Amino acid sequence: MVEGTGELALNFIRQRVAGVLLAFGLILALVCLTAAVMRQSVLTTSKVPSYTVVALKNPTVRSALSDIIVRSVQDKYPDLAHIPTSQLHSAVAQALTQPSVISEVADVAQQIQQHFVGVSKQPIVIGGPALSKAVAQTIAPSNPTLQQEIDKIPFSYDISSSSIPSIGKYYPWIIKSIRYSFAGGLALLVGAIAISAKRSKTLRKIGFGFIGMSVLEVAALWVIPHVLLAHNSNASEVVLSAVAAASVGSIEPIYLGVFGAGIAAVVLSLVL
Repeated sequence: MVEGTGELALNFIRQRVAGVLLAFGLILALVCLTAAVMRQSVLTTSKVPSYTVVALKNPTVRSALSDIIVRSVQDKYPDLAHIPTSQLHSAVAQALTQPSVISEVADVAQQIQQHFVGVSKQPIVIGGPALSKAVAQTIAPSNPTLQQEIDKIPFSYDISSSSIPSIGKYYPWIIKSIRYSFAGGLALLVGAIAISAKRSKTLRKIGFGFIGMSVLEVAALWVIPHVLLAHNSNASEVVLSAVAAASVGSIEPIYLGVFGAGIAAVVLSLVL
């Protein structure tokens, strides 16, 4: 009787310890996944131009940038009052589909990303000669005089460095956290399984945890950028949101890997 009671007490303690290890292990796994997704989406400079090309295929992104640029130009150049705002907006949005203009915006997106990670602090301008020329050709294709007048106006929007969010001081920590949180999380989760008196149940919890965090991260990365695009007038945040939204496809292997590991853990727990 005493021996049975002692075994029950031991199993109880093992389950509690396993539960603590499991909880902290899943937290570290979530930290690792989040940091990896951030690195792959908005922290990798070399990928930003390609994400920008994808982002500008989205009418919502083009519309958001057009609104910002047109408002800026109208404030600076009252002489454009004779051209309807809707016509200017349409011309800028159309210009954002042209390769030369897309290249200009891609360069700007890369500069904003460099500000975001704390590499650069120089002022940034969205737009340039290619955008001005494209807008002029769209608005006045058969009126050379008006086309020349519009072409001289820099269709652009100045972004001050202070308006760009920066994670510069956290950037090294985010990169390092991927390695450390992966190693720590793996050790804790393996420890939880080894100590647990109900290993199949613990393994199942790990599986559902992986599935849940992968779904949560996908939803967050899809929903948050789109909400920011729809309700944001800050040019830098619009661009960053567009880049983040466009990067979803590139991080599918990460999500699928975590989701697949979760499914495997659940299936394995049912077999044990």
